[in-house]
Amino acid sequence: MEIWVLLVILYGILKGLRDLFKKKALEKSEVMEVLFFFSLLAFLFVTPSAKEAFKLDMSYIGFIALKTFFVFSAWICDFRAIKKIPVSLYGVLDLSGVLFSTFMGVGLLNESLSVNQIIGLCIVLIGLFLVNYQKNETGEKAKPKYVIMAVLSCVLNASSGVMDKVLMQHMESAQLQFWFMFLMLVFYGLYIIVTRTKISLKSVYKNYWILLIALTLVIGDRALFYANAAEGSSVSAMTLIKQSACFITILGGRFIFKEENILKRLLCAALILFGIVISVI
Repeated sequence: MEIWVLLVILYGILKGLRDLFKKKALEKSEVMEVLFFFSLLAFLFVTPSAKEAFKLDMSYIGFIALKTFFVFSAWICDFRAIKKIPVSLYGVLDLSGVLFSTFMGVGLLNESLSVNQIIGLCIVLIGLFLVNYQKNETGEKAKPKYVIMAVLSCVLNASSGVMDKVLMQHMESAQLQFWFMFLMLVFYGLYIIVTRTKISLKSVYKNYWILLIALTLVIGDRALFYANAAEGSSVSAMTLIKQSACFITILGGRFIFKEENILKRLLCAALILFGIVISVI
């Protein structure tokens, strides 16, 4: 198995854990509090790369800023959605990113899909179609606006993923991660100032889930950036492999948040995983 595949699997596992940590963090703090402070912690974790980061050709900063803005917007939608819908349902909705990333990889980066990838993508699409009929633990469907936010987050993250592939051909992973986290911190700081969002330091101080979000983000992103730089990796293939994260969120939803209807979601996720396996063999 290629090393970049293992790196993407690691990213998927950490992403699934991060979704669970988000849900727990939002039980104690507001959305912008979590977003700003986990971005701050993540930036502090990557500051040892500052010397290397400043060697970057500054003509690429604008592109990194655009990528960061996509993620900045995606995370706002992401956190607001995950706060209001079951984490197990969110984990499966998040799989819609497969579609957007695959289409962007083929349309913008001229990636080609093998027969196995096409078959795998079709199976993933069937799984996504079936899960759209799932109902949450109260027997009612999640509010459409939060489902839309979750899907919009996927579109924006897919756009960022395409930019990662391009940017990693011109810089080191440490350079991209440093400037990404720095600009993310700037964006959230400006958002808080402009909107006059109130921040409770007391609630954040006791919310250790924010630290765990930052750790899983930094480690997972570094693995993903290395995978993007690897020869032979493609956005469409990596996107399919990332979807292994849904099993973490579904199982976490059952055992941590006591959500119901998990069996149906697991069956849909198993179908999606089968499609992923088909696409990478």
